[in-house]
Amino acid sequence: MIGLIGLLPGEILYEAAKFIIMLLLLVVGVMIGGRLRMHSDAKKAAKKAVSETDGTAE
Repeated sequence: MIGLIGLLPGEILYEAAKFIIMLLLLVVGVMIGGRLRMHSDAKKAAKKAVSETDGTAE
């Protein structure tokens, strides 16, 4: 029983660290996705602006 009590804090720290790492990975993924989306939208807007000045519509 005493051995189990000694393992408990280590297990809690391990799970907390794992949770924080997963949370950080999620945040980084959302930030990267947002930047990719902004880049894609800017690219589409530039393409649309060029097609409007050429007089061609898609």
